[in-house]
Amino acid sequence: MTRAVLSVRDSLPTAVRRPMLVLAPPAAIAVVVVGLLVHGRSTPSAFDRWALDASGGPVPYPSQQRLLAQVVDFAGEPVGAGLLVTGLIAFCLVLGHQRSALLAIFGPSLSVAVTTVLKPVARRTINGPHLSFPSGHTAIVTAVALVFAFVVVDRLGLGPRAGTTVVLYTAVTAGGIEAWAQYGMVVHYPSDTLGGFCVALAVVPPSAWVVDRVTRGGGTPV
Repeated sequence: MTRAVLSVRDSLPTAVRRPMLVLAPPAAIAVVVVGLLVHGRSTPSAFDRWALDASGGPVPYPSQQRLLAQVVDFAGEPVGAGLLVTGLIAFCLVLGHQRSALLAIFGPSLSVAVTTVLKPVARRTINGPHLSFPSGHTAIVTAVALVFAFVVVDRLGLGPRAGTTVVLYTAVTAGGIEAWAQYGMVVHYPSDTLGGFCVALAVVPPSAWVVDRVTRGGGTPV
């Protein structure tokens, strides 16, 4: 008897499987290294000051920039993230990517879970007692961008080089915009957002590999 499978389309396209899985461990190491460097701190590092100055400093209030930053910030809030993930799931299902729809649930959720667990370990604070490293907002937006990019790469039939470029460009753009909103409104340090970005990069590709393997009934994705 043939076992039913969710879809013939993997959530982690063959073209980018190897490069994305190769990037995951260094991203995880980066989270640990940055976490150790900022452990227990409640002040910006030299990198934080440089990044904030390079991006024009804190977003003034009130201003149109501030309003834009608040809109972007909403994407990482529980309601906004829920809408974002729901939209991504619908996008995947409409295109017939059932495995990607599962990844749209597990990838962002696990990314946020990791940031939540790491915050009390890193013990970095901002604006008083608020734990800040790594940024959950940046992690979830980056995770959503990665899943979206995987689907786009698969639908367009891109090769390894073009596919990896599209995935990284999408993730860096989405994560970078969310990061700007977070440290521009001084609710995170720039290094917190870097940590959140790396968490998503470390979590989503392996999660996709697991989703593909499990939904194939334990067989190795091809």
